[in-house]
Amino acid sequence: MEGSWGRKKELMPPTILLFWAVMIFLRIIFLCWAVCGIHAVAGVRIVDVMTKNDVFSQALEMIGTRIKDSTSCREVTEELSREADKQEKRWREAFMSGAPTPQEWCQIAEFEAENFKKSLTDKGKKDQDKLVSLARLEEEGVISHQEAEKAMAALRRLLFVSKTAVDSLDDFIAGASLPLPASPDGDSYEKLVAWKLDPDNSLSYQMNHDPICGGCVEKTLEYCLNDRVMEFLYGTLVRACRERRAQLIREHADRRLEEAERFSRLPPLTPEQWCWIVKQGHGQEFLERSLADMIVAAIFMMGERKEGEDGTPVIDETSRYYWIETPEKIVRLWKEKALRESGR
Repeated sequence: MEGSWGRKKELMPPTILLFWAVMIFLRIIFLCWAVCGIHAVAGVRIVDVMTKNDVFSQALEMIGTRIKDSTSCREVTEELSREADKQEKRWREAFMSGAPTPQEWCQIAEFEAENFKKSLTDKGKKDQDKLVSLARLEEEGVISHQEAEKAMAALRRLLFVSKTAVDSLDDFIAGASLPLPASPDGDSYEKLVAWKLDPDNSLSYQMNHDPICGGCVEKTLEYCLNDRVMEFLYGTLVRACRERRAQLIREHADRRLEEAERFSRLPPLTPEQWCWIVKQGHGQEFLERSLADMIVAAIFMMGERKEGEDGTPVIDETSRYYWIETPEKIVRLWKEKALRESGR
């Protein structure tokens, strides 16, 4: 009986999990923290670093294609570190330029929706399968453990480059006027931040702590019933887990849309206030939960993943496409917002 979603991680190669998750991780983080911004000074903007920057996927490709021995590994690691320095500077400039405008959020949402769909296509999965992980290179003796660790540290810097950037802006953020402006209906950024950071908003957290998906019901029944009865109940427990899992995924998709809707109704922010909001969404615990959520989504969104002796998909097509359509709904939300702002 596979009552816990965590056991499904074995269904996907680690390289695919990592690639699929991080490709959209930071973009989704910022899309979820979408706010109605002000027009800011020219320069690097959030929309630039999010839609015209594919550094992390290029870094993964670099590792898979260029590392052939210790020397090439050191060269790649140094190049990744230099790129991380460059990207940290770009993210700092983008943050300080202020919140995206509705038009920019629309561009970001369209990019994320397109990228999301691409990651689920056969072509996207074939591209991912070409990647070679550092762990595999170490296992095959191409590089040493120490060399793999240094390369991974540089790769991790690129993954969390936005966190490093916003963490360096404490003096700038100190100039933010608090509390932040509220909407006429009484909603506020502070309320939304608290709601967003609540672990109950995390899909991975919910699946881990759900009595059915987390396996508590199964363990309790195993304790109370004999093996013969449990064998009789096996099919029922599998179906209950599958249905509950699909429900949690749909609810999480609804929360993503609700989040964007609430943010879109809130008043504009100054650049300092915008950076304060971004800072709240870059706590280590929250980032780790968000990345876990992306990995969970990757596990269940890949259509060919099966479970059980009958080869049933790990998630039904209705729930799968319900999740896939969420980025498109957010695109429509920001398009409507941009049209209202332009007076059309």
